[in-house]
Amino acid sequence: MIEALRRDPLISVEDRHYHVGHYRIWNGRRHSEIRIKLSDGPDVFVLYVPFVDTKAIGTSYRQGATKPTVLLGDMSSFEALTPHVDLSHIGIAFEKSAMIRQLSTLLDAPVVKDICFMGAINLATAKGAQIAMLGTLIWSCLDTSLFAHPPSTLIEHLLNAMMITLLETVPNNYSGRLAKLASPAIPRHLKRAIEYMHANVASPMNIADIAEAAGTSVRSLQAAFQQFKGTTPLNYLRTIRLEGARNALQDPTTSLSIAKIAQSWGFSHMGRFAALYRRSFGEMPSNATKQRKPTSE
Repeated sequence: MIEALRRDPLISVEDRHYHVGHYRIWNGRRHSEIRIKLSDGPDVFVLYVPFVDTKAIGTSYRQGATKPTVLLGDMSSFEALTPHVDLSHIGIAFEKSAMIRQLSTLLDAPVVKDICFMGAINLATAKGAQIAMLGTLIWSCLDTSLFAHPPSTLIEHLLNAMMITLLETVPNNYSGRLAKLASPAIPRHLKRAIEYMHANVASPMNIADIAEAAGTSVRSLQAAFQQFKGTTPLNYLRTIRLEGARNALQDPTTSLSIAKIAQSWGFSHMGRFAALYRRSFGEMPSNATKQRKPTSE
């Protein structure tokens, strides 16, 4: 719902919208002081890239910045948007499932926690300028008379590039892992724990079982996983199982059902497996089986 912030019977808004695959892109300018209320925000990440001569867009939880700022956030958490008058911006909405798949590809691991972007990027910085230039390029390719129809393949590649740029540039709860900092050699008991997990991946196990097999205490094992892997032992085990199940589901040589594959990788409850798989990879297990490529004869 849109409401005027001043007693003006006319609300003046300019907007142009495009829809490409998992993305929505628009360009807008507000000539009236308005508030856009979101009773149930869509399940997307939304990016606002203001043009250089404008202020940042405000939200119900963040005041507009005094300098041009790139804002990226979870639209489902917004209560309202309050654009500045004469704000001119490019907006891009990314489906969360698409962002999760891209992050999973970058990490080469499942995404088991929601992505949480923190803060904004000043356009005056090199990172902010990079995002702004890419956003302008995407909009220019869409909103041009050079093409009778927008080149959707090109646009999707550019939007994928934007997702990678945002994940690697805008601070988030996966930034540390994406930095790929070199780690020192892991201790022997951590190696033994990981070997035990792989060797017994389909069997029920708890952290005490893993610590005993590794020849260390639960507390020492937890500290080692946190220091060298950035996660807990059981989360690491879940990652192994999810990756294994995904590879098996995509294997063109297998005829096993989804339930049998899930069980062979330690998942006994199909409902929980499906929910965790979708949250981690942005798709249902059945989608993975559809992507199987037939083997050459």
